[in-house]
Amino acid sequence: MARTEEELEMLERHDELIHHNILPRLEEVEKSQLNVSAQVQEITSQVKEIKSSQTNLELTIMKDGQETRGILSRFMEHYFEVDMQKMKMKSDVIHKDERITLKRFSTREKIVLGIVGAFAGTGGILAGIAGLLQILK
Repeated sequence: MARTEEELEMLERHDELIHHNILPRLEEVEKSQLNVSAQVQEITSQVKEIKSSQTNLELTIMKDGQETRGILSRFMEHYFEVDMQKMKMKSDVIHKDERITLKRFSTREKIVLGIVGAFAGTGGILAGIAGLLQILK
């Protein structure tokens, strides 16, 4: 089977077309495909790092929030304890002043105050008692 000259020319044109036109294009497509694959791997790696960082950040924020709540809780307990102590001290001072005021009354004034308190109660009578004490003096 001898090939004709026409067939040989057609084979040469196809060979030239394949080597100069199609093969360089295929090489470019393969390079692009390798480049895209490398970029996909890099992006996948970055996404994994971002997820890990986000998880670490969430844990850090939760831990800081818990510590802040603990500090605020201790502060509030301390504040209310100090406030209660101040109120108790004021209450003690008021009771002490009342005792001192009662000790300053004479025996006769104490008796009058006791009788008036027993019959009238302790409401608005205090003004009347003060007036009565002024009269007795």
